[in-house]
Amino acid sequence: MGFADRRGWAATRVPALALAVGLLAGCTGDPQEQPTPAPESVALSITTVPGGGKLTSDQRADVESEVAEVLTDYVVSGFLGDYPRTGFVQSFESFTSGLTRSAARDVESLTAAPYADAESVRATRLDTRLSFLVDEGVVVGTTAHVDFVFEATVDGEVTPLELAGRLMLVDEDGIWRVFGYDVTTGDGVHAQAGATS
Repeated sequence: MGFADRRGWAATRVPALALAVGLLAGCTGDPQEQPTPAPESVALSITTVPGGGKLTSDQRADVESEVAEVLTDYVVSGFLGDYPRTGFVQSFESFTSGLTRSAARDVESLTAAPYADAESVRATRLDTRLSFLVDEGVVVGTTAHVDFVFEATVDGEVTPLELAGRLMLVDEDGIWRVFGYDVTTGDGVHAQAGATS
């Protein structure tokens, strides 16, 4: 599944589920009882910061797409999907093995784990600025400055869920992985770890 497909899944999965529920409700005969479709999650927005070394437009587009796919997987598995839910640690599959242990300890800050019992979680802002570390025309590292905002619906009440800061990625044999993070939640909780943490 390519990036475009993953982004589309993240943006349309909730309303597709709501539509299916609506069709089932329609079979009962009373259209007034059909639920209102849930609002869609926004798609990941990527902006590349100039500098860090000279790249061709094709190189830049390739790295943007590959990194965006990693970030989209993280957002979908760490924050979106069906609720209530468990298994938030699975969102660290694109992290390096050394970082995964730290991330598991910070799971409450790095994912929507505190809202595991929510009725739903949707993304309202997924802004990302990428800056590349280039060595002799090859991108060897990327910093993703993220500003993610979600809405968790718990007992009918909507609660904001925010994550802002940096995710650092490295190319490991052609596969981009997160090797460090320095982020803060909307509640002011700071989580930081790197490759040697």
